[in-house]
Amino acid sequence: MTIKVEKCIGVVDGGMLVLEESQTVALKGVRVPRVGVSGGSAMRTVLQRLVQDKQVSYEIKGRDRMGYPSVSATVDGVDLSSTMLQALKDYGYSG
Repeated sequence: MTIKVEKCIGVVDGGMLVLEESQTVALKGVRVPRVGVSGGSAMRTVLQRLVQDKQVSYEIKGRDRMGYPSVSATVDGVDLSSTMLQALKDYGYSG
């Protein structure tokens, strides 16, 4: 598959990005609490601070259970899936 680079213009929650040119995508392997559920807003804020208005490099790896493109993504060389999985552990929302 092809690696694409797009500006992130927003986040849905701690696992989904809204990209400027194409679509909403989900981080591969990341399941976070929804906004409105304990931890949801915190995880959204963590991801937003990492990606808002930055260039995201990503590769589509498949589709998530809701049909969104599932991606492997980085910002400034930082793997977003690994970072969010660690944040979930650090904040106590994941085993």
